[in-house]
Amino acid sequence: MPSPEKIKAALLDSAKDHSHRFGAVVHFLEATGWNKRMKGGHHISTRPGIPILLNLQPEKSGQAKAYQIAQIRKQLELFKL
Repeated sequence: MPSPEKIKAALLDSAKDHSHRFGAVVHFLEATGWNKRMKGGHHISTRPGIPILLNLQPEKSGQAKAYQIAQIRKQLELFKL
């Protein structure tokens, strides 16, 4: 598994939105203080002090969905995480 720093660098690069493994993204969120709960196939991540939740679902291929990567990037930039 790549380090959280490498995953963050890749998440911040919008050209790579279609190439993220779902497990690596979930690992990054957990390693950086996001709390995860599951409801069915949805992985819902929250973080204390941030009023927004991230609702993630893997694609059948095991990749993260590109629009969800864009949502994560927006939160990282907005809250300077």
